Amino acid sequence: MKTQVELVVDSKTMLGGNPCWDQENQTFYWVDLMGSKVYTYQPETGTRHWLEVNQHVGAFIPRQGGGAVIALQSGLYLLDPQTKEVAPVYTPDPSLGESRFVSGKCDLTGRFWTGTSDLFHQKPWGTLYCMEQDFTVRPVLVNATLPWGLGWSPDYHVMYFADTPTREIVAFDFLPETGVLNNKRTIISFPEGVGLPAGLAVDAEGKLWVAHWQGGRVTRWDPATGALLATVTLPVSLVSACQFGGRDLNELYITTARYPLSPKELARQPLAGGVFRFRPEVNGLPSPKFAA
Repeated sequence: MKTQVELVVDSKTMLGGNPCWDQENQTFYWVDLMGSKVYTYQPETGTRHWLEVNQHVGAFIPRQGGGAVIALQSGLYLLDPQTKEVAPVYTPDPSLGESRFVSGKCDLTGRFWTGTSDLFHQKPWGTLYCMEQDFTVRPVLVNATLPWGLGWSPDYHVMYFADTPTREIVAFDFLPETGVLNNKRTIISFPEGVGLPAGLAVDAEGKLWVAHWQGGRVTRWDPATGALLATVTLPVSLVSACQFGGRDLNELYITTARYPLSPKELARQPLAGGVFRFRPEVNGLPSPKFAA
């Protein structure tokens, strides 16, 4: 698959990630995991904005009723669409130590799935949580090292999860009605030398697009066979996540990072931290909003 990767936002974020596409407003969202800003980009007009949230931010997902649900360092919050103020919904157990929220996506029913981790270490103390539509929060997976990549099959009967330091992408049987996970199995194992699996997206054919942290690429995989189908290289090494967008969901937006590159590495990678885009020969799936 030949693709032309283009830089669309030279944002130079320290650690861009957890992208989301609002189909209704044709807006691309992403966060700086090492900072405290949520960024927006509207490709049809080139308009860019950012929102300061005053603490480390892990994810920003629009709500069906307006505003957003935000995963911050200290917990989960709801953003008021008019005042831009945030109201706390859930605060994790402080005994989790250094863990903080580092990821988030919604499933088809509007549940919010979010993971905690110490971000760069490999101690097994991250947790994947699910926030239901009534704002109740339950832990789903414990002792997950870095729950960075989340996604679902087109029929929402399979959930995918990339636990980055293990180099594995696992799958679960998923019940959309209850949000229950069963039958965990490893479907893809990353070999040495290609980086670590980070954020992922699922296309309309049910194939996985996976960002390679320290690998300078995004790859497409068949989750049924574990076969590598395509590789797209980028001019930066720290590729953090990807998300389909555009009117027809035929554009793949890719977030990248500058941290923890050295000054010498940054000189060789001046576009690090930017948002890239390319048009694969397949459409993606929409990003559901939080139901409340």
